[in-house]
Amino acid sequence: MFCIQDRRSVAHDGKFQGIDFTMKIKNFGPISNGKISLKPLTIFVGPNNSGKSYAAMLIHSIVSSYNLPPHEVPSYHRHSSDTFDDDFKKILKWTKNLKLKELTNIPVPDSITNDIIETCFKIIFNDALPDQLKQNFTSQLNDLVRIGESSFNIDLDGTSKINVYCKDDNLLVTNVPKIEIKINIKKDKTAKPMSTNIDNKGNMVFNIWSEIDHEDIAHELLLELTRVVASKICMNIPSQSHYLPATRSGILQGHRAISAGIIEHAPYAMIDGTQIPPLTGIVSKFMSSLILPLNQKGPYFQLTEQMEEEMLGGHININSAKNRLPEIKYEFLDHEIPLHRTSSIVSELAPLTLYLKFRINKNDILIIEEPEAHLHPSNLLILARYVAKLIRKGLTILITTHSVFLLEQLSLLLQASTVDTKTKKNMGFNIDEFLSDNEVAPYAFVKNSTGNHNVESISCSSQDGISQEEFVKIQEILYHQNMIIEQNTVDFQV
Repeated sequence: MFCIQDRRSVAHDGKFQGIDFTMKIKNFGPISNGKISLKPLTIFVGPNNSGKSYAAMLIHSIVSSYNLPPHEVPSYHRHSSDTFDDDFKKILKWTKNLKLKELTNIPVPDSITNDIIETCFKIIFNDALPDQLKQNFTSQLNDLVRIGESSFNIDLDGTSKINVYCKDDNLLVTNVPKIEIKINIKKDKTAKPMSTNIDNKGNMVFNIWSEIDHEDIAHELLLELTRVVASKICMNIPSQSHYLPATRSGILQGHRAISAGIIEHAPYAMIDGTQIPPLTGIVSKFMSSLILPLNQKGPYFQLTEQMEEEMLGGHININSAKNRLPEIKYEFLDHEIPLHRTSSIVSELAPLTLYLKFRINKNDILIIEEPEAHLHPSNLLILARYVAKLIRKGLTILITTHSVFLLEQLSLLLQASTVDTKTKKNMGFNIDEFLSDNEVAPYAFVKNSTGNHNVESISCSSQDGISQEEFVKIQEILYHQNMIIEQNTVDFQV
């Protein structure tokens, strides 16, 4: 909506420097407390019902709220027609007083920036984010508060520190940032009516065509000020968020029948009271993404086809014929096989590969619940290598997992970052298959004394890999049980 694309920090050598997104959670669903900082690869581990999906869906909701197009924000037009009109009048009066000579480092009045900040906050936090939370969780905001508590808190600590809390089924925001913006205005007869850029001091530079009138300048200035203000209150977050739920394989198998059934019965809902069961926003968006045409190849198309060849020996594609629902097919040895006749690994990988080939762009975030589902350990190791390749090419990935195999392979990819090319090849990895220390953020969802869960950072380094303490506890339990059985067997034989 307001955010500037390509916001990820990149150094002069082209290497990724980090995402400026840190979220503190308190009393949200089953989560008592937690702090999560997104990295190119963020990993959630923990038992079932510990809050991993809650945290992942919350991140998805926040990123989506910052990046919703205006027509999808419930009250965008109300804000734009009321508040923006008032802001326009203030800016018009201000620009007329400037007399539009060549001006340098002119501070924009607080009365204007504060109004724009307030409007941006209303649209993001009072409209877009509550709407996203209600859709994605299919519940009222109060239902997301931890049982026994009166509200939940979300602290967003990025470019600005923002506190959001739920009270009486509304989201309230505190700690609204103060933003100082300076502009340079230069007349240029050769310029287009107006062009804008940011100089090396962070000031807005307007190159104005000599004959442009005050109203056009005020209009363009309002749009640019809104964009800059929003980018400053926005964290350095991914451009778009894509969520693959744990139930994706089953949904994909039946999406054509489900979609056709809903479409067929929708006209009768207002006539005979036909009930269409509710779907979570995550599932409904996933289904709709498979119905919409998939034509344009994305930046990860070729890499994904390589992954398909290595894991499946073929390719997954979708036919989007006119006047027909799309049909997903597996192409193998010059044959097209409908998805319902393929193996579980094909239907499990199909959503991932289709998203990577057609839906996802650089600087997006891909959230995958349990990527290990239906995958043999050998294929899971291949998938981990392609996760590293995708991160090398600018994609941010968040996964929830129960797989020790996946963690072990990611640990090896971390350790591969410290060795030379020859050693890396001896380990079975290509040059671009590695993960650096500052690219991985693993978190454990740990039960506390109240029966709820805290989010705790897991130790992680290129020397030692990712700590598997959570899985070691299970291994110790199994070992102890095995020793008891062996001892009893020996006693019985004696």
